[in-house]
Amino acid sequence: MYKAASRKIGIFLTGFILLAGAAIVPPSLCAGMHELSDGEMAAIYAHGFSTFTLSTDTNGNSLATINFSGVTLSTWTEIQSMKVGYYLKGTTAWDNDWTTVSLGTSSTDLVAQGFYIKAGFSGDITNPATRQLEYVQIGTTSLTGPISANFNSFSGSLDNGVTNISRTNLGAATITSSGGGFYLSLSRNGVGSQMGYSFNWGSATKTP
Repeated sequence: MYKAASRKIGIFLTGFILLAGAAIVPPSLCAGMHELSDGEMAAIYAHGFSTFTLSTDTNGNSLATINFSGVTLSTWTEIQSMKVGYYLKGTTAWDNDWTTVSLGTSSTDLVAQGFYIKAGFSGDITNPATRQLEYVQIGTTSLTGPISANFNSFSGSLDNGVTNISRTNLGAATITSSGGGFYLSLSRNGVGSQMGYSFNWGSATKTP
């Protein structure tokens, strides 16, 4: 893929990470230390911020997953243009070319709860000489709210992968999720999702 596409997806993912960080980092930090009473100590409960698991997906690939539990992100963000995945697939074009993008609205935030990163590998995952990265997914277990845009080119699915759409012009539309999962995927050969860059909703409604 071209360097321009790599820069654009890098900017998008950087924004995604920064927004997630803003949701979990306190607005102000104090470097000072102070002693807690026994009562205050007894009221504190702590647990791991993230978990790492190794498993196998439905295609037999080794699946490495990092889950970030307890993270919630609410946003209303407007983007003039978002493009990812410019390369040859039949023809040279964009996997996704969205303009006049709105994540949420002035009255309804787009809310994501529970983030994860998944990486699927073929071959022996413990052997650097034979393992092959097949796909990467960055997503959330629950997405609620609308995403509106002129979808000049759309690749992905709105129904948990039952119907895959590839480089299709959806026109001006709104995709509304009511709590299903959502992820952005980059796949080499369509293993685990579509080839290239795709946006995938577990369950969503497109209007019109």
